[in-house]
Amino acid sequence: MAVAWVKAAPVALKRLVRRFLAERGGVSAVEFALILPLMLVIYAGCSEVTTALVIDRKVSRAASTISDLVAQQTSVSTTLMNGIFDATAAIIEPYDASIAKVLVVVIDIKSSGQTVAWSKARYDTAATANVAPPTALKVPSTIGSVGDEVVVGRVTYSYSSPFSNIMQSITGSSTYNLSHIFYLKPRQGTTITFTGG
Repeated sequence: MAVAWVKAAPVALKRLVRRFLAERGGVSAVEFALILPLMLVIYAGCSEVTTALVIDRKVSRAASTISDLVAQQTSVSTTLMNGIFDATAAIIEPYDASIAKVLVVVIDIKSSGQTVAWSKARYDTAATANVAPPTALKVPSTIGSVGDEVVVGRVTYSYSSPFSNIMQSITGSSTYNLSHIFYLKPRQGTTITFTGG
């Protein structure tokens, strides 16, 4: 009896091995398990890129709007400026508008160089009046010339991804500063004064 079993064992083992190699029922599950992490990373990446592009477009629109609204004035009061800041915050919504640094600088271009006429900011530092503007805000010669006054609007949004740890390993940073600057000349007259009050 024992001898017959020993002789039959290799035959049964061969059949079992053939059956195992021919079985294809779990292949799809194994393939899915292997590609699922890659699919999730691609999905998260596409989602984050889309969100960043939407916010970047809102930042661009906010910068152009603040420059445009100030450029339409001949004088600006504190109350009007707060209303203009509120308008840019409305553009940023539904994203957190308190993250957006909004800056307006009115620059006089003189033969001696560029100087800040006045500046206002929300969640940012205003430029100092009667001195040269920061290098990043200087008016290019193609936009303004001697005798011009130019409104410079800048909005910067520090975007942080919910997948910041993964993104940091890929890009080296967990936050991204989305920033846009717009330059416009006054629409009514040649100067815009800040009256306060």
